[in-house]
Amino acid sequence: MVPTYDSELLRTFVAVADAGAFGKAGARLHLTQSTISQQMKRLEEQVQQPLFAPKGRCRVLTESGELLLGYARRILELHESAAIAMKRGAVSEVVRVGVVQDFAGTRFPQALRTFARRHPMVRVEARVAGSRELSELVDEGVLDIAILFDEPRTRRGTAIRRTNLAWLASRDFVPPKPGEPWPLLLDEGPCSFRDRAIGALDERRIPWRVVYTSPSLAGIQAAAQAGIGVSVRIAEDTINGLRILGRREGLPPLGGAVLKLIARAETLSRPAEELAASLRTSSALRAVG
Repeated sequence: MVPTYDSELLRTFVAVADAGAFGKAGARLHLTQSTISQQMKRLEEQVQQPLFAPKGRCRVLTESGELLLGYARRILELHESAAIAMKRGAVSEVVRVGVVQDFAGTRFPQALRTFARRHPMVRVEARVAGSRELSELVDEGVLDIAILFDEPRTRRGTAIRRTNLAWLASRDFVPPKPGEPWPLLLDEGPCSFRDRAIGALDERRIPWRVVYTSPSLAGIQAAAQAGIGVSVRIAEDTINGLRILGRREGLPPLGGAVLKLIARAETLSRPAEELAASLRTSSALRAVG
């Protein structure tokens, strides 16, 4: 049967080896010299070999002691690592948050930074999706909170930011001739931006056709930068090399958009409440680009 070694005895053993004497090790560990002697005797019984040899007033390691010392240090390091990991696992909480694509890769990380520094033990699980999907996930309890654009279906929540929607195209995009349809680059439905664009054009009886769809913001931006059509996003997206089109080119106004924070109906955990409060007051999300 393979013997097992008491970790407390190994800890004392390492302390004696480092101090060079039972008395000095006892002072470091707040143990009496007799207790140290008893513990080392017990460890020698476990390993069935002498670990120390007297040398004057000091204790030096035998060959067996030198061999055990390296293993003892590694065993104690593993014990400490396991204790830290279990402690983190015991106190760790999860906050599930959703965010629309327009802010997921830009201002949202900035808004999370302060929260993460204050709550290093909290794990944040983020879902990036459209406003309608995020609203449904909050209603179903899949997400604790979500940052999304206001729409008729979302009556609750706190307004964080007001911005404008705009027709966006590349700087070299050539508008269609009068009577020709506008080439549109739209998100896959359902999408409030898509509905706003089509509704505004239909109200003015302006012809249009969808030339490109994508479920991702990056895909829409890439198509717009390629100059193949016009997209509808928040006006701040001009930072991506796009320009705003409007009445001068014959396009109707799209109005504004409100960024809101909503939470599930059930009581939120304390970390989720604190993250929601942090996002509501975040200068990164409230600042106008």
